[in-house]
Amino acid sequence: MKYLLDSLTKLGIQPRQAEVYLACLELGSATIQELAQKSKVKRTSIYNFLEEMKNLGLLTEIKKNKKLLLAPENPETVLKRAQERLNEVQKALPEILSIFNRPTKKPKVRFYQGLEGLRAAYADYSVPDGKIYGFTDYEKMFETLPEDFLWQAGPEARVKNKCFFYCIAKDGPKGRLIKDKDQQQLRKTRLVPDIDFETEINIYENKVSLISFRKPYAAVIIEDKAIAQTMKSIWNLVWNSIR
Repeated sequence: MKYLLDSLTKLGIQPRQAEVYLACLELGSATIQELAQKSKVKRTSIYNFLEEMKNLGLLTEIKKNKKLLLAPENPETVLKRAQERLNEVQKALPEILSIFNRPTKKPKVRFYQGLEGLRAAYADYSVPDGKIYGFTDYEKMFETLPEDFLWQAGPEARVKNKCFFYCIAKDGPKGRLIKDKDQQQLRKTRLVPDIDFETEINIYENKVSLISFRKPYAAVIIEDKAIAQTMKSIWNLVWNSIR
């Protein structure tokens, strides 16, 4: 099974999506509950990336006896689509390389989408022995993002890398809950009333990340020394004004 999972992830399929796809292949067609039991992937997680799997052509919805089921795409078709995407990239490679080799001082910008994209963005700023300076609104985060994701995506990676987080956050029940866990999660939180963030902003190294709490979820990471320094100066002004 691990060999099959590894093969699918090499096609650009996320590990948990690969587990769900393999489970669906074995079952033939199934409900989300049945897929969760078979794949050992949480049902809430499957709901979060289901649209992405359908867009990738891994699963399709079918109706059977007035019941909505998920059916797997033929593996040969999945492989063919992956090959087509590779061919498109290869055709564009000369132009991509010309841009890459061109001297420039433009900021580097990376874009991520979906929960797996947010996970990648959070992993980027958990630099070993580093420091992160951020603005966030935990009240909004807990309203829109899955709770298990919130406890895992950011804090676990940071603690593992001994990366400290200085956070300016909205005061509220969730903000205070997070603040209570500051010591164990390598964080110092200062709470501020009467603010409303729809986007989390984090400043680290020469980068600034912006993470949207709204579905379908998105993150942007800008790598530019001047932008990072400017944002850090703004952050310092706010941090030092909080008592």
